[in-house]
Parts: sequence; C-alpha cells; structure tokens
Amino acid sequence: MKSILRIEVKGFVFLVLAALLFVVAAPDAIASPAGKRFETFEWNLDLPDNPVSRRISRYFSFTGPEPVVLADIEGPGCIRRFWITGGNIGRDVVLRIYFDNEPVPYVEAPLNDFFGAMHNLMNGPYPQDHTRTELPDSVYTLNTTFLTIKPKNSFTAYFAMPFATRARFEVIGSESPTGLFYTIDWHEYPGREMKEPMRFAARWRREAPVRDYQDEFILLDADGPGQFIGFVYSVDMLQDRHAMRWSHAGSDNIYIDGDGEQPAHMRGIGGEDVFGTSFGGGDYIAQTSLFSDMPFYIQKDAKGDMQKLVGYRFFVNDAIHFRKSLHVRFAARAHDIASMAYWYTSKPVRPFFKMPPREKRLPGSEVRRGEYDLPLPESGQWWLSGPFPEGQFEHELPTQARFNPGKPLQGQPWKRFAALRGFIDFNHVYRPEPSNRNSPTLTDAIAVARATLISPSDTRATLTLAWDDQLVIRVNDGKRIDMGTQQYVRAKTVEVPLKKGENSVALWLSNEMGLTRGTWVFSFRAVTRKGDVLLPQVAGQ
Repeated sequence: MKSILRIEVKGFVFLVLAALLFVVAAPDAIASPAGKRFETFEWNLDLPDNPVSRRISRYFSFTGPEPVVLADIEGPGCIRRFWITGGNIGRDVVLRIYFDNEPVPYVEAPLNDFFGAMHNLMNGPYPQDHTRTELPDSVYTLNTTFLTIKPKNSFTAYFAMPFATRARFEVIGSESPTGLFYTIDWHEYPGREMKEPMRFAARWRREAPVRDYQDEFILLDADGPGQFIGFVYSVDMLQDRHAMRWSHAGSDNIYIDGDGEQPAHMRGIGGEDVFGTSFGGGDYIAQTSLFSDMPFYIQKDAKGDMQKLVGYRFFVNDAIHFRKSLHVRFAARAHDIASMAYWYTSKPVRPFFKMPPREKRLPGSEVRRGEYDLPLPESGQWWLSGPFPEGQFEHELPTQARFNPGKPLQGQPWKRFAALRGFIDFNHVYRPEPSNRNSPTLTDAIAVARATLISPSDTRATLTLAWDDQLVIRVNDGKRIDMGTQQYVRAKTVEVPLKKGENSVALWLSNEMGLTRGTWVFSFRAVTRKGDVLLPQVAGQ
C-alpha cells in the first residue's frame, strides 16, 4: 500500500512539474482569470474573448482591371485564415485588403507573392504526371506557422488580422480570366469592442536590376508604433556568380527608431545567413522550416553559376518592435529582386512603393530605382566627407565659419546625403569596389558628417545620438565632445547650447569590424528645451 501511494505521489508531483513547465515554456497559451486565452503567435494582440467562428467559402471568377470584392466583413473581428487555389493565381492579379474604412489598403501585393510564391511561379495549372517523384522546377512548398504553399497550387496565410468595424478583401485582375476557390475564416466578437489598435499590413516591392553594390534594396519603410513580423525575399540572378554573387554584397539592415529616443540598428553578415542557412552563395538544397529558410533554390545553368531563389524570415522569438519608425534594406548586387514585407501598425499605412502596371510586375521586365518608389518622410540632410584612414586624421571638424561644401576636406569631396528616418549609413556612400568577398565593408576608416541646425531662439538642445565604434561631435566653435566608443549601436544624449539662427554640427565616426560586421552608422535627433525638433539641414547648396 505504501509503495502504491509513493508511486501515486511521485506521479502527482510529475504532473505538477509538467504543468509548471508548460506554463513557463508556453506563456501565450495561458488562460487568464477572465477566461481569455492567448493563443500561440498572437503577436501580443489584445483581442476580445468569447469569439464566434465564421467562414466565407466560395468559388469566384473575374476578368479586367476593376476592383472586385471577395469579402466585406463587419466587425469587430479578426481574420484567422485565408486560403486560395484556382487558375491564373499570379502577378496578373493584385490583392488589396482594407480595414476600418481606411482609404489606403493595409495590404497590397500581387496575389501569389502575398502567400510567398515569388518569381510569378505557380500561376498556371499544375503539371499532371502520376509517375512524378519530385516537384517540377517551377513549384515549391512552404511550411511555416504563417504561410504555407502546397503542391498543386494551394496557398494559405495564417496572419491574425484584427479590425474594429470592417474588413474588405479586393482583387484586381487583367485581361486573362482568373478563377478562385477561396476560404476566409475569421472570429467575430458580437457585442464586444476591439480595443487593439494594431492592424496587419503587407507590401510588395520589386527592383530589376538593383543598383549594384550601392545603397541596397529597399524592403520596407513604416511609421510606428508597430512590430515587424517578417519578409519573403526573391532573387533572380542576371549575371553569373563569378562576377556577381547574390549573397556577398551584405545582408539585412534594419533601422529602428532613428528619430526616437532609443534608436537601434541591426546588420547581418551574408545574404544567405539571414534565412538561417550557410555557405549558400553557390548551391543550396531547397527546404522549408518553421521561421526561416530557402524553400526555392534552382540552378539556371548547367555549371551552377546562376541561381534563382526564395528566402524567408519571421521574427518570433527575436521580435522586432518599433515606436517611431522602421526602415529595412537588404544589401544586393544588380539582379532582379522582389520582396514581401509583413508588419503590424497602429497607424494607417503610408505606401512607400506604387504598384507597377502588370507588364512591370512580371519577371524579365525592367524596374529601376525611383520609377515607382514614393517619397520617404523627411528626416534631414547632411554633408559627408571621407573615407579617411583611421589614425591619420585628427579631429578636424569643420565649423560654420570655415565650411565650404565646394572645398574638399583633406582631398575628399563633400557629398550631400539624405538621412534614412534619422540614420546616416556611411556604408551607403563609402564602399569598397564591388567584389565577391563576403559582405565587404571599409574598416579601419573614419568619415565626417556636417549639417546645420536652425534654432528659433538662443536655447539649449538635447542631442540624441546612436552609433557603434567611436564618435566625436562639435557644435559651432565649441569644444570637441568625445561621446565614447561602443561595441554596438546604442543611444546617448548630450546637451549643447544653440544660438538663434544657424548652428553648425559636425561629427567624426570611426569604423572597425568589431562585433557588428562593419556597421558604420549613426542616428541624430535634436530637441530644444521647448520641445522643438530641429532637422539637420545642408548649407551652401
């Protein structure tokens, strides 16, 4: 009897420990005292309790460029699943999703790209072959928590999409008829209020060819507050890897809150590393995993010198939140590149890319930088000069009285450059010659930035700067202020006097490989005691 009791006690203790382990390991699956259940991967959304499950299940065909409504759903609610199959699911068709009667769609993308089917693949009938043991080269599968692609052209998105009053799904077709089988599953909250301010957003962008080895492929620009969910990225190499490897221009560059109080910058190593793979610049066996991978990777030629590929990355355990702004770029060579970006935002979407006409969406067409790009929010401009060898340049920071943009600084010309949401990235201006070296950057170098602040009165201002390595700053004819050396981009503040009118600001930033793979970036924000935000301006235009 005692032994039986001992076994039962041990079993009870085991169950208690297991339950505690579940609570610790899976906080998103805990029921609150009010009975509210936070399901896995809810992205911290505050959704009402006691949902009622609803579904639209339909076949629909359409032709032509006029918007066609797939679903118009009353809120409050939250889209839970969107599945489609059918014919002509490709870049001929544009998907738009609107929430809460906002005039600008939160989601705008070619229909297949939205689900992660890039390169306009899987837009036609699936080839019938009952002896097939492998997928054809034009088909790939995707198995993630948020997006799935199955053989025979079945596409599913599982993003949670909350809305307060209304969700409207629209498609815009072409001259070719499109037939869709689709299902939209959502939760309705009768009699409840949607307090969650975040809305799901997604945008597509394409550039072909990308400007080689310059200021990188623009993937996303968004206003905060928000959360970056992830992205899908496709490359169709236009030159062979011996001249231009897709993976070796660099990696992802994520600029967070450069115009806020706690800026951050994240820089990767190589293109393939972003997707959790390695040594993938020349060959890779396509596969798919939970949060990151390359599900499509084919050789375009017999020698394996040119590839066509798709990679994806979702930020779950490594969540990326932003409060003021988010800007994302991907270092690239001159290939055909397209991307899908997914995020949550509490503000209406401000488009950064205009959807091109059908012929410009299709592979093989040319889309140059700026052709469909929309202006980004203004965050100031600077004069830049460099690079200078580290150790051979004193802290010569030009003041207003001596500054002349037409006069070189120690033999180097001044270049005018617009800030990216408060950030200046010297790697966009001073790069080594294009090469196939892995993520090259200029190291053991320094550069100088110079701008003007126009103050409405004699006052003091707080400057917030974020950088890595060593930064030295000077305002007007004041003393040089060594802000110190940092191993990664962090923010520090300094208070400085400003006179009414023009004030010169110059800074000096060094660059070593360090712990951030050659990050050479700083952010700048100036706020007066009265709360006026002063944007850096360029004088002597």
